[in-house]
Amino acid sequence: MSQRQVRQWRVGIILGMLLLAGCGSATPTPIVIAPAPTLTPLPPVPAAALATATTVPPTDLPTTVATELTATDLTAANLTTTAEGTATLGTVPATENPTDQPFLMKIDKFSLIVGRGMLLEGRVVHGTLHGNDSVEILGPQNKYLSTSVLAVLISNTARDQVTVGDYAGILVQAMRPSELSPGMVLAASGAFATYEDALQELQ
Repeated sequence: MSQRQVRQWRVGIILGMLLLAGCGSATPTPIVIAPAPTLTPLPPVPAAALATATTVPPTDLPTTVATELTATDLTAANLTTTAEGTATLGTVPATENPTDQPFLMKIDKFSLIVGRGMLLEGRVVHGTLHGNDSVEILGPQNKYLSTSVLAVLISNTARDQVTVGDYAGILVQAMRPSELSPGMVLAASGAFATYEDALQELQ
């Protein structure tokens, strides 16, 4: 063994002895465990204190009364806007059934049937027409022709009546073709004062 190795061996022994001496003289630090906390129950509130509790006074705000509208009410009413922009509820006028209105038909075409009369064709807009009914033909510039119904037809087949939506042929008493023009209207007698009044119903 060389002298260098002897010196290293001696230093190691000395260091080991110092470490052992320090461990023997060290005092361990004690560990203290704190006891678990205990829960203290709250005392009950006396009944007298609850009876004298302060209540919040009601406010003076106005209350809104809501009115229930049934489905029938809604179909019979509408909202009308006033000048101030407030929506108010107004009554909707009842719509008359087209079948219950006076007869009205726009004449699309016409043809003279020799020995029978004048056949007027068009779609019925209002009302119902029967054979032997009195009708009138209205045209521009206050043109007016009074006549009587001889027969009512649908698809060249005689019918007892024609009504709203039917494309009908109305056979009336004979007249000169020059007196007629497409766009004139056939209406129940006395139903419309002028041709313009009848046109408004066709809009």
